[in-house]
Amino acid sequence: MNALQRDLKRLVPMVEAAGAARAAADPHRQKLHVQPPVGWLNDPNGLCQIGDEYHVFYQYGPFDPTGGVKHWGHVRSRDLFHWERLPVMLYPDEPFDCHGVYSGSALVEDGTLYLYYTGNVKHPGEYDYIKQGRGHNVCLATSRDAIHLDNKRCLMYNQDYPAGLTCHVRDPKVFALDGRYYMVLGARTLDDHGEVLVFESADKLHWNHINTITTPEPFGYMWECPDLFELDGQWFLAVSPQGIACQNVYGCGYFALQGDWRTDCTLSEFHALDDGFDYYAPQSFAAADGRRIQFGWMGMPDADYTNPTVEYGWQHCLT
Repeated sequence: MNALQRDLKRLVPMVEAAGAARAAADPHRQKLHVQPPVGWLNDPNGLCQIGDEYHVFYQYGPFDPTGGVKHWGHVRSRDLFHWERLPVMLYPDEPFDCHGVYSGSALVEDGTLYLYYTGNVKHPGEYDYIKQGRGHNVCLATSRDAIHLDNKRCLMYNQDYPAGLTCHVRDPKVFALDGRYYMVLGARTLDDHGEVLVFESADKLHWNHINTITTPEPFGYMWECPDLFELDGQWFLAVSPQGIACQNVYGCGYFALQGDWRTDCTLSEFHALDDGFDYYAPQSFAAADGRRIQFGWMGMPDADYTNPTVEYGWQHCLT
């Protein structure tokens, strides 16, 4: 364990304890929604069910209620109403994720929790951090008890992605199907078109790009947080496209897919998932009883308002 790891793992519990001491006087604390004990919350990550417990991870900046370097916070529940806060699962403590443990997903198999995420790295220099200077790496963390981390590794760097892309390739969603594993990644091309990359693997570790899904005409410059899933025989692609015309700062919705998304498919018109102003970066998972359950960030990036909770040292919930 290096000095950075020691400092983060010592400081975060101290900051959280101070936040808990203030919670009793905070009129904004939630009864049902997942919220951070202190600091900033955004995207839901790593949603899964293990036995009779639901696990929810989330983007978490414990030191700053307006953002900060991202960790993965962690809660669990048996009923999706009462939440137990668990220790932070992922820290930005490796060279491949040192500037933020960004969004990702969970796969549960053979008694092991596999957490796929984006490791954010900002290289020092005069860069725009869009076309140059940023690493968005596909990383994997594993745990056998869903509380303590066993190991972390980097699986893919930017040079492992297809040509023609900016540095912005992130938010892996991984699932198993027909004896294989699939991953979708949100991407921004060099000419500012949003798209989703599809990868395939036989072992959860080595990944091959097999398809790219996008619209015939440009629809936003970046497709964040892709989620590919099937409902009653119909496949859907949920994305959070940046740069489309909508009432929010950024859009959030889904396409119905026609054809085989592994080889060739077309997209329906885009359907908004929510008509309000605070729903973004949703992710879903399949529950053991057959339901598909979706969580979203009850917030919006780059919004022009300030939440009153900032005065109490925290901001945002999941819904």
